[in-house]
Amino acid sequence: MSESLTATLVKAARIREYVAGYPGCALKDIATDLSFNKATAYRLLTTLVQLKWLTKQAGRYYLRTQQRERQFQPVGWLAKQVVQPLVDARHLTAFLGMRYNGALVISQVFASADRLSDFALLGEQQSLNASALGKCLLTFMDEPTRNTILQTTKWHAATKNSLTDRQDLLYSLAAIRNQGYALDDEEVQLNMRCLAVPVYSQNGQLVATLGVAGSDAALKRRQIRLLAHEPDGVSQQLTNLIF
Repeated sequence: MSESLTATLVKAARIREYVAGYPGCALKDIATDLSFNKATAYRLLTTLVQLKWLTKQAGRYYLRTQQRERQFQPVGWLAKQVVQPLVDARHLTAFLGMRYNGALVISQVFASADRLSDFALLGEQQSLNASALGKCLLTFMDEPTRNTILQTTKWHAATKNSLTDRQDLLYSLAAIRNQGYALDDEEVQLNMRCLAVPVYSQNGQLVATLGVAGSDAALKRRQIRLLAHEPDGVSQQLTNLIF
């Protein structure tokens, strides 16, 4: 992939993430807040509308899911101020994931300066049985919904390490509940790990999962338990700040 194309994709991902946090955005606000010139912002917005990632109504831009699905509610751009310091300090990428149409959708991406290509994962759907974000969501969602998903879903493997057996998955979910975090140990992509914790509203309702991801060298197994406290602390800050 050429350097110019990569830069364009990153800019488009940043626009989509911004609109996710500020539904009903005007061109001027997007260009100003993201430090894009208006011509660039307009060109990228037009392309995102043509790709049906965004919609435009009365001069303002929305995620298509914001218009069609009330279930998919982005946590908001405010999350950046508490998540970004974590990823910058650890040279990782953080993701917010939410349930949508029986899968997990990455609704926001927070990347360190050396991992900007991870913005391309914005909007990606992941199976609930493999990624840390998905397993965390499955663990801490309400029990009737979880039981229905477990009984009706046929799981597929993303890598040789993915859990596809229902009983194995149940054991994993029980461990996640006890320890308070989920781990994807090369289950979505080889040589990559992700650690995820739940994000709750003030009344205790699960609204999202927050994950930090990096290479197996950046997220060493012996450090996982220690590192789990950092995203967990950020999760608490998200609840306090946003809700």
